[in-house]
Amino acid sequence: MQKRLALAETIRTLKARYCRYVDTHQWVDFAALFARKPAIRFVGVDGGLLAQFDAVDEFVAVTKAYLSGVKSIHQVHNDEIDIVSESEISAVWSMEDYLIFPDGNDGRPASMHGYGHYHETWRLEDGQWRLAHLELRRTILEIKPKENAA
Repeated sequence: MQKRLALAETIRTLKARYCRYVDTHQWVDFAALFARKPAIRFVGVDGGLLAQFDAVDEFVAVTKAYLSGVKSIHQVHNDEIDIVSESEISAVWSMEDYLIFPDGNDGRPASMHGYGHYHETWRLEDGQWRLAHLELRRTILEIKPKENAA
């Protein structure tokens, strides 16, 4: 029982780091959380696939570019953690994120506020727990466009 609780706490800590690394733009540490060949999917409120990545480098590069100059907060709550085996853990998290984009005409909105659920699989890889599958399913996404300067 204690081992199961310790494993769940390890995954909670790693997910907290995921959020902090994104918000503080620590891209090397962020990339290190992922398995060598992850499956990463983002699903919109309507159920449509918004983006998918099967390589850590590509995902981090796109994320880094999109969040350039952004002030953000990512939070996860209400974890549901299931120890599948000694080397695999399944987790579902309620999430909320809020992003404030810099001024400028770069095609990004003024801000974005979203909610949803992360569905994840963590696997033991080279002695470290790594994020092997991540799917963010949005339930609410509020986007505030930039006002046109006159």
